[in-house]
Amino acid sequence: MQVRCMMCGRPVELEEFKPDPYDDEDEIKKKSPIVFCQLCEAKIRHESDESQKVPKPV
Repeated sequence: MQVRCMMCGRPVELEEFKPDPYDDEDEIKKKSPIVFCQLCEAKIRHESDESQKVPKPV
């Protein structure tokens, strides 16, 4: 199954998500996973690492 990155819109190949064939289309849209491509995921991790506070020595 091919979905798009939530940040940049690039297509991301996703294999483990398989919707139930008995679900309605609205339920399938609600269950769709939030996916980021590798580049955006690396960017998010980098930004979160920079925002971590360094503990002050006592």
